[in-house]
Amino acid sequence: MAKRTEPTAEKKGILARIADSVSGGSTGEPAGEKATSATKLLKRQHDEVRALFKQYDTSGENAHATRKRLIDEASRQLDVHAELEERIFYPACRELEDEDARKMVGESVEEHLIVKRLIKELRGLDGRDEKFESKAAVLKESVEHHADEEERDLFPAAEREFDDERLNELGAAMERLKARLTKPAARRTSPTRRTARS
Repeated sequence: MAKRTEPTAEKKGILARIADSVSGGSTGEPAGEKATSATKLLKRQHDEVRALFKQYDTSGENAHATRKRLIDEASRQLDVHAELEERIFYPACRELEDEDARKMVGESVEEHLIVKRLIKELRGLDGRDEKFESKAAVLKESVEHHADEEERDLFPAAEREFDDERLNELGAAMERLKARLTKPAARRTSPTRRTARS
């Protein structure tokens, strides 16, 4: 596919520039900010979780509260990451011509199920529980294997077949979903809760 680029500000009409500044640009990004490609956004999230696992490994076996906090934070980030992939990135990747990449999407969804089960079990455990360490180790290994595989095979396939505009559209959609998923609980009030309080 030929790579397409956005028209420069000079080539856009005045109304289009005003609309972009009000709406945050055609990708939904704040005015003046360049959209992040889907694969770069997902790789950055992988790296953030890897950093938490590294802190976990170096925290010392007796730092139970710290290790529990690090696993809980990694779990929160992984929950959001999985939603972005499952709701936006994977459906797009099912359109790829690369058959191996399309198969990897199915495998990735299954790997997510394993990770989600481990996260659920870890949330119910105290950092001092003997099962906590072994489940945390399996979570780390599963996530790192999954991330390495995606970065080695799936992301390059997406980058070969999707042009920059498509990758940026997917990235912008994921940024918007991430913003909704990570809003503070106080602002995420369901209509039934609002009705119950009024």
